[in-house]
Amino acid sequence: MTVNGRASGAGPVPPCLLPWQRLPDSAAIRLLCFHHAGGAASSFAAWQAGLGPDVAVVPVQLPGRERRVREPRFRDFDRLLDEVDEQLDPLLDGHYAVYGHSLGGLIAHELTRRRVATGRHAPELLVVGACAPPHVPHSAVAPQNASDAQLTSWMRGLGGVPDRVARHPDWLRRSVELLRDDLCLVHSHPRHPAEPLPVPLRVLAAESDPLLTPAQAREWARHTSYDFRVHTLPGGHFFHREYPEATLRVISQLLPVATEQI
Repeated sequence: MTVNGRASGAGPVPPCLLPWQRLPDSAAIRLLCFHHAGGAASSFAAWQAGLGPDVAVVPVQLPGRERRVREPRFRDFDRLLDEVDEQLDPLLDGHYAVYGHSLGGLIAHELTRRRVATGRHAPELLVVGACAPPHVPHSAVAPQNASDAQLTSWMRGLGGVPDRVARHPDWLRRSVELLRDDLCLVHSHPRHPAEPLPVPLRVLAAESDPLLTPAQAREWARHTSYDFRVHTLPGGHFFHREYPEATLRVISQLLPVATEQI
């Protein structure tokens, strides 16, 4: 693994990165990717091949899933952000952009806000997908009051239960437990007033996403003092899985805008 153009021999790979993660020196920009509630870093498994060698795709794995399944999951947003910020900081003194999907959009935005507030190097571009702006009231189901059946129904309504999971009760139960904890993160997110950040902002919104209306997508404009655009894609809340080629086409068109500012 290389960090900022140097071979990293000072310590282990941060737990939030995949153990085989490579950060090619030849890449013009790094793209950090934060996954949705109930999801995992594997959501972005095909992105490196899709975006090519000029972009180093860095999926960020939250604890309690996939190879981090034995680690306790966070339910407090600030505690999660403390860990993510500490582990990723050594990777963020070069040129990078950030993409977050749903819950990941809140993490991506809050990480950017924290880095700006502390005077550290901010991303060249912030992209959020399927994520309502942080000043808008939560539309996700309240995890504290919902039963497993209600969470399952809500998740299925969004298209978030793959057929292979639905056919196995144990897998479905674990998926609901993961979703419940991740929704606690959503509901513990600090509701800061809209604060314009000096970072270009792009919103990816799907035509049929019940959790992000077109009006809500435009409300993200309050959170940047730089240029802002909304890009509409086909599909629902998980458009990045339903239409991966269309999603990567848009992102690949956005990233050169970031590299032009370098």
